[in-house]
Amino acid sequence: MSIRSLQGRLLLTFVTLMILGLGGVIVISGLRLTAQTLDRNEHDLELQAQLIANALREPIEHPSSENAPTGRTLDALINSYAQGVDGRVTLLDANLNVVFSSDLNVPLNLKESHTEFIAARNGEVQPDIRLDDWQKAERLFVAVPVESDRGQTIGFVQLSIPMQPIYAEILQTWLSFLGIGLVVLLVTVIASVVIARQIAVPVQNLTTTSEQIAAGRLDERVAPAGPNEIQRLGVAFNRMTERVQEMMAQQRAFVDNAAHELRSPLTSIRLRIEMLQTRGKNNAELTQHYLGQMEHEVGYLQRMVDHLLAMASAESRDYTAPRTQLDLAPMLYNVADEMSEVVRQAGLTLQSDLPEHLSPLEANADQMITMIRNLIDNSIKYSREGGTISLSAKSSRNEIEIQVTDTGIGISPDALPHVFDRFYRADAARSGRGTGLGLSLAQAIAQAHGGRIDAESRVGEGSTFTIHLPLGNQKK
Repeated sequence: MSIRSLQGRLLLTFVTLMILGLGGVIVISGLRLTAQTLDRNEHDLELQAQLIANALREPIEHPSSENAPTGRTLDALINSYAQGVDGRVTLLDANLNVVFSSDLNVPLNLKESHTEFIAARNGEVQPDIRLDDWQKAERLFVAVPVESDRGQTIGFVQLSIPMQPIYAEILQTWLSFLGIGLVVLLVTVIASVVIARQIAVPVQNLTTTSEQIAAGRLDERVAPAGPNEIQRLGVAFNRMTERVQEMMAQQRAFVDNAAHELRSPLTSIRLRIEMLQTRGKNNAELTQHYLGQMEHEVGYLQRMVDHLLAMASAESRDYTAPRTQLDLAPMLYNVADEMSEVVRQAGLTLQSDLPEHLSPLEANADQMITMIRNLIDNSIKYSREGGTISLSAKSSRNEIEIQVTDTGIGISPDALPHVFDRFYRADAARSGRGTGLGLSLAQAIAQAHGGRIDAESRVGEGSTFTIHLPLGNQKK
């Protein structure tokens, strides 16, 4: 596991934070316990020194009396107290000269001037840790005055114990903290590895799958795993991939269909050019005939290109056609007037059932006109002579509803779900040279305005196309 990997960095971060946090707790707690241990030993030593000083008051005041309750001499008492506290007891006179010590290495009549004696002479207790002059090891020293019944200082008692047991206790405390810290750190490392794997492995799988998809393997999917957030990322990634796959499939189908639709008129134009080059030089009538056919094919190509550009404009998310607040009723009246002559020439009748006003709608007027014209044009193509086409509209609180109904040949149930597909023709034999893009463009315009077009039809009875345009929360 490399430190540069996500899992390695997560693990390093977790462990580093734990070491810093746990190390800080251990150091602070250890220092506090060390100070408490020293304070406790100093306090205990002070109490023991006070007790010994009180016990030695009578023997010091009456050194010639051997009828003390203990029945022991002053030397015996001092040695006994030293054994009881497992330390050294030294008795000094009022001038800080050594009178007797339980440690024979301490010379008699030695003049003392250490810190604890200066404090004791001032009526204070100040423990001191230093290297002992006679044992050559660190000891804890404390000194207290011996006062007579009248409150006069008649001597001093120095009590000292070796620091080695105290240091051993402190060391044991630190070792206990370190042991606990190591256990906690080990548990943290194991937990960190598990957590890092739960985060890093799904991300690595997502990366691998992304690379495979980038290489063209669009069928690859990632198995959602890890924490909820990572699982949601995996699910969203799969949805995105499915959407991309669908869009690419639609794009391929569109390109194939467009190539197929363009191939026929281009081939027809090329063949007629060849015929004109070989047979039309001296035949004006043949030339005019082929030129008329070529003009028809060029017109078909122009309509197809116009539809494709309009559809791209309606579906583009980077381009927004200008929109204004429109009352669609006047626009629908104008479209009905413009299309009435086309409908009449096809041997059909156009009926309008339009209100004077509709609720204002934020829309692009040109796209609205194109959408209505395409629906009426579609009805003309699939209606029998003598049939009727109806245009109606109404508005409600939430939407505007526009209907185009015809009495044409109708659409079969199998073909109805595909009528809005690009280049789809329900009855190619009877649709003439339509581009197969009119209904697709109409649906794209409706969807660009946040709406939709629904189709209903019965074979032999006719079709109804209903446009639903919401009045609020429209796509921009």
